[in-house]
This record gives sequence, C-alpha cells and structure tokens, in this order.
Amino acid sequence: MNETKLPLLIGIGSRIRKSPYFDSTIKYGATGFTIYNRMYLPTAFSGPINEYTSLVNDVTFGDFAAERQVEVSGPDAYNFIRYINPRNLSKCEIGDCKYIVLTDQNGGIINDACLLRLEPNKFWISPGDGDVLLWLQGIAINSGMDVDIHEPDVSPLQISGPKAGKLIRKLFNGAHDDLGYYKARETSLNKIPMVIARTGWSGELSYELYLQNRKKGDELFEIVHEAAKEFNGAVIAPNTIRTIEGGLLSYQSDFGREHNPFTIGLDRLVDLNQDIDFIGKEALKKIKAEGISEKLVGVEIDGDPIEKVPENFWPVFDVNNKKIGRLSRCFFSPRLKKNIGLAIIDINYTEPETVLIIESPKAHLNAQVHALPWFPAEKSTNLD
Repeated sequence: MNETKLPLLIGIGSRIRKSPYFDSTIKYGATGFTIYNRMYLPTAFSGPINEYTSLVNDVTFGDFAAERQVEVSGPDAYNFIRYINPRNLSKCEIGDCKYIVLTDQNGGIINDACLLRLEPNKFWISPGDGDVLLWLQGIAINSGMDVDIHEPDVSPLQISGPKAGKLIRKLFNGAHDDLGYYKARETSLNKIPMVIARTGWSGELSYELYLQNRKKGDELFEIVHEAAKEFNGAVIAPNTIRTIEGGLLSYQSDFGREHNPFTIGLDRLVDLNQDIDFIGKEALKKIKAEGISEKLVGVEIDGDPIEKVPENFWPVFDVNNKKIGRLSRCFFSPRLKKNIGLAIIDINYTEPETVLIIESPKAHLNAQVHALPWFPAEKSTNLD
C-alpha cells in the first residue's frame, strides 16, 4: 500500500510577533526569517555576500526590532542597573550608551546588551535573544528596590555602512552630526518619535533609530529607503560575515549561560574593585583568581568556501584527535578570501597559529587560531 506523503507544515500562530517593519521587509524582498525574542527577524534579502558588499562599501538598513527593549525606571533604577551587571557605571551619564553583560550568581552570562541611560532613573536595555525581561522582573521582586520593569513600545531600525553618517545627515538635516560614539538622544523624523543612538551590531559605522510608535514602522522604513537611494542603499539582514570579522558575539550562538565574561574576552566589562555589590561578584572573583579553562578565539579554516552558517556546533580537535572545544559560527570572508569563524576551546590551545582540526558534517578541516578581531568596528562618521 502506497502512503501519501503530506507536506511538512510548521504552525506558529499569533504567539510569534511581527515587528513594526515586517510588511516593509516583505515588500523589499526578505527571503527568510528566524525567531528572535519571540519575534520574526529577517535573515536574508539578496544573500549574505551581496549584503556584506553593500555593508562595507555603501549604506544599509534593516529591521532590528527583535532586539526587544527592557525599560527600567523608578526611584531606584540606577542602583538596580548597577546591581545586575559587573561593569562600573559610576560615570554613566544621561545620553550615554554602554555595552554590558548580565551575570547570574555563578558568574554565568544571562545575556549581553546595550544599555541606554535616557534620564537619571530611566534606562533601556537592548539585549540579545533570551529572557532578560523575566530575569530582571524576577530579580526585582526580592531586591528591595523601587523599580518598574517592562517592555516599552520601542523598535530599533539599524543604519550601517561607511555612508551611514551621510544618510543620517540627510534624514535629519545635520541635526545629529555631533552625535558621539555610543551616545543617544531623543529626536523625531517627520513627527515620528524616536531615540537616535550611535550604536549597532554590524562592525561598520552604525546608528539605531529606536522608533517609539510601532504604528509608524512602515512609514519610517519608507522614509529611510527613499533617502538611502542617493547612497546606493540596500536593505539587509544581520550580517554574519562582518560580525565574525569584527569579533561581535551573538548570545546563544557563540556563548551562553555556561560561560563567563573572562572566557569570551569581555574582561573589560567586569570591575571587581567596585565598592558596591552586584550579582555574581564573589563568583567572578573566584573565577578570575583560579583562571579560566577555555577561551573564545577566532579561527581560519581551510577548504572550500563555507557559505552557510552551521546549524549545530562543530567539534574542534587538536592534532592528536583530542576534543578541545566547539566552533559556533563560520563563513567565507570575501575580503580575506578565506573561511573564518569563532570557537571556544581549551585554554592551552589558544595561542595564534595553533593548528586545529574542525569536524564539519562533510569533512575534517584544518584550521588555525587567529586573534580577534580581523577588522575592528568602525567608529568614524566619514562626513567629510
């Protein structure tokens, strides 16, 4: 008896949210989506190589609304923010943005995030994929601090590339030419309220427009799209190639709660000498004193161009076939003309040029350790 094979159907429904820019991303050619913070996030338009070319040469923009903001406000908001992360924020002023990690009681990373201080006791936390909102609400319950923690109506649209500064100048008539790196301020565009920040996850010069009225998403997208034509603008998704080149990490892809800031090279975000307490302080002191057993490194991989991000971690071995770690993301870099990736491996194998063997689904690939980053994040506005 012949069985009829039915097509594979994956039902999602209303529990997965559409961003304010969703219809615009469909209109302008999105060919794939993932789910990130319970929201659709575009993963492809013209393809990673074409999008990379636009990103490093011209200007790009895209839907980053899946970076769902967590707002912390109230009389004790500043003290609460200092309690939930190990970075010293004693000099964090209004209008400052700071890269932070949120740690648990064992020093493990709950998430990494961009922190925006908008008022003395009003902050936005822009995290990676995860449950930061629930984590912070849970911490607040027994903290004894008077804070309100919720998800506001805020949806980032990211503008990136060497010509990003010129596009921002055109959109806002030069009003934000003086906006410094990792600074933010409130503004509007065609009466659409937003916060503009010199932040982003791209490796290139970036700005984020934090839209504050989701009903205006498609209108904002169209305004940016029209203005970007002068600069050969392109709509793109988050670009794996450029973020690997820049050593920009992705929570749950490159690292997780089982890792600590020292393991992934974020020592600079930990100040153990602060005279305040924060979650994980004693655990992080112990980790630093005892030393780490593994570390995140860059790797250069031999073989044919890798043109698809691994769906699972690839095991990493030494030359004697001893398993020493795992590779997370990798891809072919057009300007380096080689495969590059990120791996967390045994600390004894992390010196540059150390030879490794990586087990892909198709073959064992020779590789070697490379210092991060290959190309640092661009900070110049290039307005001249």
